[in-house]
Amino acid sequence: MTTTAETNSRLESRAGRFFARYYDAMTARAEEKWGRPLRTLMFSELTGTVLEVGAGSGANLPYYAKARALTAVEPASEMRGKLLRRAEEVELDVEVVDAWAERLPLPDDTYDTVVCTLVLCTVVDLPAALSEIRRVLKPGGQLVFFEHVRSPGVVGLLQDVLAPLWRRVAGGCNANRRLLGALRDAGFQVRVHEVVRPWPRYPTNTPYVRGTAVPLPLTAVRDRRG
Repeated sequence: MTTTAETNSRLESRAGRFFARYYDAMTARAEEKWGRPLRTLMFSELTGTVLEVGAGSGANLPYYAKARALTAVEPASEMRGKLLRRAEEVELDVEVVDAWAERLPLPDDTYDTVVCTLVLCTVVDLPAALSEIRRVLKPGGQLVFFEHVRSPGVVGLLQDVLAPLWRRVAGGCNANRRLLGALRDAGFQVRVHEVVRPWPRYPTNTPYVRGTAVPLPLTAVRDRRG
């Protein structure tokens, strides 16, 4: 049986280096067209302590205009190198941490906001990652996310068929992941703010969802599960 740690190690060695080297160049057009306005919308008003899970090369860092401090978690070594360099270029107090989403070396009830952008599709053990996010959020805190979700209908079926190949060529991305249901199962109240279908629309990885999720009290979670 393959463990989460073993799978994560393979992703780092096979896809992590490639994505770290070329990801910014591959996404430059999308960043210019719709990425920057989206990041401004999502992050410019966040305040207090923020944790970004899977911070990558640090594309979000310049947009945290009002945050007091940021912890940026990134397990891929080459991505983390770019992240460290970008962290030196912003005025915000940034702590860079080498860790996987499924096992955050961070204390309970610490962050006002957790941010995930195009990362929950790549985690190996999604329930474990969501449990960790819930653990480190302060009471009343929120998860802010922009992520792939499985498309409905025929496109969703196509995503299911292509999923094994897509994971191999896209750094472990599970673009057909049923994220909203997983968030609810993990005890979050989910609010979808926007469904994004950027052009060109590749069937392997659209649509995207921008939203927020707030942890429900544990008593409410137990009642929901019966």
